[in-house]
Amino acid sequence: MEKSGFIVKFYDKAYENKNIEELCKAPVSAISGVSKSDAADLKKAFGIETVEDLATNKYVRLAQGINCLSECSEQILDTTFESKLYENLAKKPAKAISGISDEDAALLKKAFGIDNIKELAENKYVLIAQTTVALARMLQFLRAVGVV
Repeated sequence: MEKSGFIVKFYDKAYENKNIEELCKAPVSAISGVSKSDAADLKKAFGIETVEDLATNKYVRLAQGINCLSECSEQILDTTFESKLYENLAKKPAKAISGISDEDAALLKKAFGIDNIKELAENKYVLIAQTTVALARMLQFLRAVGVV
């Protein structure tokens, strides 16, 4: 069986022979660079245990939505409205998101060095997890339509 370059590059050696769907259910510590201690902090703060949990976590998704709104603030509303109001949202601390406590934010900082919403939204481990889940869903779709 040929190993996927994506899996070899972004997952620990013990997971190199897993398929993309199995990786979705793997512990978040399967991602290269995420330690067991980091994984324990994510579980304590947000109940994240698997790669899929990280990819689909509501706080991650909220951070990504806020980040997008912040980046596109000048293009969202008509010029008669104050669209610059949203410009700096992504620079706010992660705990600015409703439901992220001071303790949760401290655990995010400890695990991934995340200080603000933008850093949570663009975190490389989050993006690896989301890419993994997207690839698995694409494979499921292709199977469903008979392409593979």
